[in-house]
Amino acid sequence: MTRRTSLRIVLAGGLVLAGALPATLTTPAVAVGTSCVPSYALTGSATAAANTRHVVTADLDGDGTVDVVATNLEGDSVTVLPGEGDGTFAAGSTYAVGTHPYQTVVADFDGDGRPDLATADFGGAQVSVELNTGDGTFGTASAIDVSGSPRALATGDLDGDGRADLVVAEQQTSTVRVLLGNGDGTFTDTGQTATGSQPHGIVVGDFDGDGAADVATASVGADGVSVLLGDGTGALGAATEYAATARLYSLAEGDFDGDGSLDLAAVSNGADTLDVLPGNGDGTFGTATAYSTPALPVAVGAADLDGDGTTDLLVSSLQGDSVTPYTGDGSGTLTRLTDVPATGAYDAAAADLDGDGVRDLVVADSTGGQVDVFRGSCR
Repeated sequence: MTRRTSLRIVLAGGLVLAGALPATLTTPAVAVGTSCVPSYALTGSATAAANTRHVVTADLDGDGTVDVVATNLEGDSVTVLPGEGDGTFAAGSTYAVGTHPYQTVVADFDGDGRPDLATADFGGAQVSVELNTGDGTFGTASAIDVSGSPRALATGDLDGDGRADLVVAEQQTSTVRVLLGNGDGTFTDTGQTATGSQPHGIVVGDFDGDGAADVATASVGADGVSVLLGDGTGALGAATEYAATARLYSLAEGDFDGDGSLDLAAVSNGADTLDVLPGNGDGTFGTATAYSTPALPVAVGAADLDGDGTTDLLVSSLQGDSVTPYTGDGSGTLTRLTDVPATGAYDAAAADLDGDGVRDLVVADSTGGQVDVFRGSCR
């Protein structure tokens, strides 16, 4: 199916990015304000490729159902799994990218109204961009050279021109690189800004409420989170460091306490903790609150799992072979729910795969080279 539409997506924090495609579809878990206690059951798997490390969901082919992109570290590839709308997937198509990709983001990079892909290729010192051909299939990847060991990337409109840009966490050089989108699938490299030691996760959001995109990174080489405020032109200010647990491996943003300001959440695989830093709304953050996790947490994701309008969290734990939901009640306190057994869990995303109004989970099974599906239910 070919669609050409003008998209205008409101991002967290009030940012508006014309042409952006959300990482997940916006179907609510249940009607907002109708809270439930979510639970999950394994219902199937879909084949990806060797050492699947990351998953992201979006409607890639324009049929109104959720599709999944799996990033395969050892396969040097991404696998696109078309959703059938009933919680299952058609056979996937696998596309070559750079060496050892860790993460994929979805946005419209060429302005045609179709979601494209970009990956952080950790072993190849590059970002790979794959453009949608119009039906959910993708062309040959083009490479953008960056500095050593790009571990993560995020997308947003950093210069206010309505085009999707990229920010890359460069672990080896302890920097973040800004790639401004030209609107045709190409990018202009505007250089690097120093972060805390070895950034290992990155997010984009308006942390100070000025309407311009800001950036935050999580450090695996130091004890904290770096926040770099944007000026609306694509430039980032000097990093401000906020203390957190050592060896932060992943970062997520969202309003976890319901006060209208963006907060940050990071997991430490050195201390088996989830740290939540409350945002003050002016670009600064309060003291981190730590929650225990299963062994070796490696990823944290954000979504409203219980339908109460407050953003909740998902922690994937590799040695724990589990995904753990943490739900918020709007007060700033999180409740840890029952761990969901998930073999080789390296990342998880929440989306309504079967159209029943309840978000399901898709999990990157790094040991099986596959995506595992856990159907969600509410009680």
